[in-house]
Amino acid sequence: MKVNFKLSFRKIWLAIAIFSLILLVFLPSGADANNPLRNAMLVVNVLMFVLSLPCSLFAVPVLAASAYYLDMHPTTSQGITLSTILLFVIGLMQWFWIARFWSPVEPPLQMLNLPDGKAE
Repeated sequence: MKVNFKLSFRKIWLAIAIFSLILLVFLPSGADANNPLRNAMLVVNVLMFVLSLPCSLFAVPVLAASAYYLDMHPTTSQGITLSTILLFVIGLMQWFWIARFWSPVEPPLQMLNLPDGKAE
């Protein structure tokens, strides 16, 4: 039996984003650096960054500014929370708002069904 299995980057990103938000709920705030859940969050954040790459580059200055001005290192629980939410919002905008303009489903011009104009 042949099954057509078609996955798009949008669906993959959505699954990873929902998984990251679920993991974010279970991330303890005062855990040590060797916490496997924190390492999983970092891996999921990297995957979200890669899957929403053109627009996710806008997250780099925000995270760098938060590390400099707020003294919030990206691997702490606050930094992971900020980067997860920021990458979620940026990826959501890219895949569900901006992507509509990159590859529209409908044709850009509507063809009219006009008669030939020949006299009968």
